[in-house]
Amino acid sequence: MFVSIVVPTHSLDNFQNLIDTVDSLLNQTHKEMEIIVVVDGNQELYERLVKVYDGQANIKTVGISENVGVSAARNAGIRAAKGDAIAFIDDDAVAETRWLENVVATHDKFDAVAVAGKILPVWVSGKPDYFPEELYWLVGVTEKGFAREEITEIRNAYAPNMSFRREVFEKIGLLNERLGFARRGTSYVQGSEAEFALRVGAELGRGVIYNPEAIVYHKIPPSKGKVGMILKRSFYQGYSKALLRSISSAPQPIATERAYLRDLLLKYIPQRMGKVFRGSDSIAELKKISILVASICAVGLGFVFEIVKLRLTPKRGLEAQWPHSTGEL
Repeated sequence: MFVSIVVPTHSLDNFQNLIDTVDSLLNQTHKEMEIIVVVDGNQELYERLVKVYDGQANIKTVGISENVGVSAARNAGIRAAKGDAIAFIDDDAVAETRWLENVVATHDKFDAVAVAGKILPVWVSGKPDYFPEELYWLVGVTEKGFAREEITEIRNAYAPNMSFRREVFEKIGLLNERLGFARRGTSYVQGSEAEFALRVGAELGRGVIYNPEAIVYHKIPPSKGKVGMILKRSFYQGYSKALLRSISSAPQPIATERAYLRDLLLKYIPQRMGKVFRGSDSIAELKKISILVASICAVGLGFVFEIVKLRLTPKRGLEAQWPHSTGEL
């Protein structure tokens, strides 16, 4: 299987991380691939990458003249791709050597239309002692309770480690460009991967196959571990889930989130409370419990805020602002 790997990027500040990402892809055991680096609105970065990778036939650099956001950048990569499958990784992530081999094997063995893998954190300046593993999804890392430690079907993948067969995009369209991080317009609105996976499930009747052996390491800078950023991302997660519920035609678009909230309230927080009462690192556990509770409240606030906003938005204007799909391959 020939695979196109799309790497969206934007900032020169992340240049060395991007080089590390591409190096990890060049060192994969599965060699039938092309690497498509999509530069989102940064001409200087584009020109620098063209010089660095000049003459490497399996690396293609795509430049976008203005900053359009990560979902639109991924769509540009999809349009440029030639592969039988199209995989995605972030520009601050590093793929384990057998990552692509495991992705391809999963596609082949299960005739999968979509494959996801595990994302492990690399804390650039050390992990904050108050950051609970249950909230790893806020920083694009596989959280505690995400899935069983075996090959299984899940609703959706996370963008730093996901892949789809080419025909998926041909049949159901591209990613919704109004969902996903962007400098302008959508800001911290999220949910692009979930919305796309829901369309895949609804139109193709297939889910995402998760293989925990397909591993990517995601670098987490100190800024993403700050309490203020945790709460901000939590708020926008709630905001995004309310929006997802309104635009998705799936019967229960946020069932996965509800199930995880139930696990947090009935399983994970009580487990941490038990550690506090047993005196097992009680201070650190109390910090994590506090962050979990604050995050849940922020998610709820964001959800309610968007629900109220949607009810005040005329239906016609809402449909124009949040289209179901955004173009074809």
